[in-house]
Amino acid sequence: MNANPDSIAESPDSRMLLIPAGDPGFSLGVALWDDADDVYRSFVRSALSEGWEKRVFRAAVGGRSEKGLHLPVVVQLVPRPDNDYNPKAISVAAPAPLAGTAHERHMGYMYDRNLVSLGGPLRGLASVADRPVGCHALVELLEADDRWDEHEEEAGEEQSGDCLRIPGATRRYTATGSLRLRLPWWEDLQTMVVEYARRARPGLVMPFIGHWMPYRPGAHAELLRRTDRKEFPVTLRVANGALLAYYEDLELSVLVPSGRDFFARTMRQVQAMGGTATARAEEHRGALKVLVEDSRGVL
Repeated sequence: MNANPDSIAESPDSRMLLIPAGDPGFSLGVALWDDADDVYRSFVRSALSEGWEKRVFRAAVGGRSEKGLHLPVVVQLVPRPDNDYNPKAISVAAPAPLAGTAHERHMGYMYDRNLVSLGGPLRGLASVADRPVGCHALVELLEADDRWDEHEEEAGEEQSGDCLRIPGATRRYTATGSLRLRLPWWEDLQTMVVEYARRARPGLVMPFIGHWMPYRPGAHAELLRRTDRKEFPVTLRVANGALLAYYEDLELSVLVPSGRDFFARTMRQVQAMGGTATARAEEHRGALKVLVEDSRGVL
């Protein structure tokens, strides 16, 4: 797909939203699961459609100096709040053409270190999207131990077991190497997600950065009575020069800008939206943690 590099758009078959591809050199590794090895192999096989050899290219990835062969693919990114180890985990799954649910098509997880900057926009995009979220990725092709002999070449065989034949190559390759995500730089991704969300949900403040404030007296106990969810939507309202956070009709907190003005830009943003907006919040050790798009001070 020749997507606008600065926008998130539908995939050619309209099955998912597709994030534009980032530079292969900055692609991110995926923690593939041993239990999902069969799914990964099936996914790679499904990617070997007619003409796949022409899509293979060489690139240096992950700080390597040598260029390796890679097969471009598209994968699905699935937030997994059911993950006991990390409720903010994001699964990397085979896309829908492969049979089964997104959980059954699970192949691995994004590393926690990459979720620090990319997790917020990816989870935010999934929350506003009307279809699965996908991104470009690379399957590493590894040299097999044995060479491709002339007899097989003359017979016109292109694949044998897990080995692949690439025209012009003298060795066999196997497509069971690493899987890497071609995601944009985090600042570019956030810009893209905000742009998409403004079209899909004009009154929504995207959940990128979290800061916390104390509850109003009695508000915490009432909130726990109404919901047991650790993450929930809040309404932000500007009234009398203050930014207020509500759960339904319950006023939870006044988001007074601190010495670092964490919520100053958010207040201006809500004012520009007509004085009311929706955001996400979390229960955080007895305090209200509100997730906003920007925490820089207002000059």
